[in-house]
Amino acid sequence: MTILETRNIVKQYAQHRALDDVSLSVPKGSIFGLLGPNGAGKTSLIRIINQITGPDSGEVFLAGEPLSPEHIKRIGYLPEERGLYKKMKVGEQLLYLAQLKGLSERQAMEKLKIWFTKFDIKPWWEKTVEDLSKGMQQKVQFVATVMHEP
Repeated sequence: MTILETRNIVKQYAQHRALDDVSLSVPKGSIFGLLGPNGAGKTSLIRIINQITGPDSGEVFLAGEPLSPEHIKRIGYLPEERGLYKKMKVGEQLLYLAQLKGLSERQAMEKLKIWFTKFDIKPWWEKTVEDLSKGMQQKVQFVATVMHEP
């Protein structure tokens, strides 16, 4: 079974064609890397798959279904810079992000309790993101990416 498929994706930014007829198929359970030089369109394709932007033409399928807003709950995306809210408390922010991914507040609290214990970060709940080192912020970003079990 194919978990992710793109068909003939095109994305144009002004005079630059970032993606030109990109088709790929990722088998379920596989590890897939997207490699290429700067400007090759890797980020553009990832943004389309995550519904941050749309393709100018072409289609994306997740588990055989045309990509829809409902699929965003099944995807975990961890960019290099997530854009966490620096002044917001870690716990409050993770609760907010979990709810954006479709978890109830109660479900989010249960998941966060597990992750905070697993990473031994319970004291971070009331800290603001700006109070954490970059490495600690990356742990917060990782938890935000996986807590909804994509």
